[in-house]
Amino acid sequence: MEILDTYLEDKSTYQFAEEPLSLQSEYFNVNILKEIEKLGGKIDLNPVLVVSAQVLSYAQFSKFFKSQRKMSEEDRKKFVENYFAHCGFGKLSMRSISNKGGHAELISDHFASAWFKYFGERPKNQPGVGYFVCGFLCGAVEAIYEVPSGTFDGKQTMCISKGDDKSRFEVFRGLRRTLNPSPSVGKSQEEDEPLTDTSGINDFKVIELIRDLHLTGLATDKGLIEYFGASWTKIYANYYPLVMIKLLMQAEKKLGKGGVGHIRKIFTEGAEKNAYFILGKVLNSDFWKEKITGIVSTDTNGMWHACLDIMSAFGCGKWELAEGSSTEYKVNVINNPETNAFLKLVGNTKAPLGYYTGGFLTGLAHYIRTNPNTDSVDASFVEEMATSKGDISYKEEQSRMMGSEKDTLMILVH
Repeated sequence: MEILDTYLEDKSTYQFAEEPLSLQSEYFNVNILKEIEKLGGKIDLNPVLVVSAQVLSYAQFSKFFKSQRKMSEEDRKKFVENYFAHCGFGKLSMRSISNKGGHAELISDHFASAWFKYFGERPKNQPGVGYFVCGFLCGAVEAIYEVPSGTFDGKQTMCISKGDDKSRFEVFRGLRRTLNPSPSVGKSQEEDEPLTDTSGINDFKVIELIRDLHLTGLATDKGLIEYFGASWTKIYANYYPLVMIKLLMQAEKKLGKGGVGHIRKIFTEGAEKNAYFILGKVLNSDFWKEKITGIVSTDTNGMWHACLDIMSAFGCGKWELAEGSSTEYKVNVINNPETNAFLKLVGNTKAPLGYYTGGFLTGLAHYIRTNPNTDSVDASFVEEMATSKGDISYKEEQSRMMGSEKDTLMILVH
């Protein structure tokens, strides 16, 4: 089976053609989309959700195809189809695409299937949910035919989430736009010390066991990554940071007073709920029981180490427990791809931007404190966990966004 990315141990992220990738859950991919769509009446979502994917896929495939000069047009299209499936986005056909555009079809579609699973059939009068896919296709077509980023535009005409038998996208040459480039690897942070091991858990081993699963949608005929009882994507690690930055830059003007706080809430609460979903799925999986339980310490700090290792293995940078007590947990996130992207995009800021990281860690703290015993990790479980969280908060003790050398978050459990 072809492996289309590499896990960089020194960066704790996946990478292909200088674009970092991380594993993301079906739950987050569609729930964050649902919340962002609510802003559609005030903010144009195309530059936010579609163009963000377009510049990333263009950058990635342009770099790769430059190293593969002898690859034919058909081989390039086939490579993009395979890469799309590898990342768990679904089964894509680009047969009808030419240098003038055309249409692409998905007979299986991660985003549409996940939407249908959690929210039911989407009304016919609403657009499809393939914002990311549309942008991905536009950027990929530009790279295949070696034209500038912003040459192609696209629209979705059919969507599985709306009851159609396939998802379909039209790609065409539009009014050429100048698009900002991908932040690529961003401003990476060098690791200045090795992983610590103070809890009786072998962090390296846990990360290695998850990494060596080599999760890929090419393992199924549907192009979906199905493991831990759920569907996952290897999505561009820069995608959601780009989306968040674009929303923040428009927040006060388009949403009014409190707009920035509203965007922060979307990502913080989305990440918190994602923690319940990811941890619930992974910790209750047969894989975890058979491979990990025996090497994980059962005390609270040991569980913190294990859960943070999941995030490291998912390609989210290196998450480490620096200190832990019953009421305070200090976590370092080394080489966070989100921070790397932010620093490249906007430089230092007056306030920290670790909304996703902080939200996820508050959810992690509540999950470990509660230690829920459930056989059904679904939307109801996630909402029940969120409702019962109580007084758990985070503060960014050190932030690279504000000039510090590392990202350190303190989780306060009251």
